[in-house]
Amino acid sequence: MLKQKTLWLGVVISLGLLAFVFYGTDLNAIGNAFRTANYIYLLPAVALYFIGVGMRAARWHFLLRSLKALSMWRLFQVTVIGYMVNDLLPLRLGELARAYILGETEGLGKTSVLVTIVLERVFDGVTMLLFIGVAAFFLPLNQALQTLLLVGTILFAAVAIALVIVAGLRERIDALVQRGLRRLPEKWGARGLHLIDSFFHGLAALRNPTDALAALGFSILAWLSEAGMYAMLALGFGIALPFPVFVLATAVANLVTIVPSTPGYVGVFDVPVKAILALFNVDASVAASYTLLLHATLIVPVVLLGLAFMWRLGLSLSQLRKQSVENAALEKA
Repeated sequence: MLKQKTLWLGVVISLGLLAFVFYGTDLNAIGNAFRTANYIYLLPAVALYFIGVGMRAARWHFLLRSLKALSMWRLFQVTVIGYMVNDLLPLRLGELARAYILGETEGLGKTSVLVTIVLERVFDGVTMLLFIGVAAFFLPLNQALQTLLLVGTILFAAVAIALVIVAGLRERIDALVQRGLRRLPEKWGARGLHLIDSFFHGLAALRNPTDALAALGFSILAWLSEAGMYAMLALGFGIALPFPVFVLATAVANLVTIVPSTPGYVGVFDVPVKAILALFNVDASVAASYTLLLHATLIVPVVLLGLAFMWRLGLSLSQLRKQSVENAALEKA
């Protein structure tokens, strides 16, 4: 029942946000924008998107290599499957699916893998805030964006600093944890030690400056590729804006969708993209049309490729959902 309530709450939120996207637009004008758009830009846009996915796979390589060195192609496949699951299921279950797949196929601790995925989100947040900060040098930011930049910087800086400190103080924290776990029953103490050890293994990249800097560098390249995709698709709608506008749109939209939300981030993604375009006087109907095509381009190709990769691995979507959630529960038990 709780799952059903969560699902319906997500549907209601998505519908409400989509209504906001269409608010103040002319449906005939939206249809006309789609009819007159130049779709030749779709191919290079999709190429830029998957270049970005490749950069994320490279980032994951550096976050994982202290656990096990895996091929870029392998990580690309699992990353695509994870994005596919995120687009089809709620609450970012694709992150759990990625941890499950590597845990089962590569013999890695699922908790350790999941910690590296948490680090990805931290690097994403830092990159998005960096993008907003750089865009501020070229574009006027309204009060809402300035507040987002300030609050986001405080939150992500606090999380990043805390993780770096924890990773660097492993020995001291281990001693404190073991002292506390000795007071627990043997079973629970052993489980606690396993989880703590897995957690620190996942943070290993933060103790290696080369790996941490490489992960940040590939984060920047990945999101610049996606911003390039945004700009490329905009050309098809005759939207001629400076590249920093699309960097800003990329940052704001994806900063919002870092937290778990509806499948495919329907509405959650669309509202900030259209809002950024409105700041720069793009016609509301054209902005809505562009946003819908952009969102579809971010979802459809990766879902199709993810389904193909999943089929090659002999997996199903229902199996990934069930096993990912069950393994997450067992890791915590």
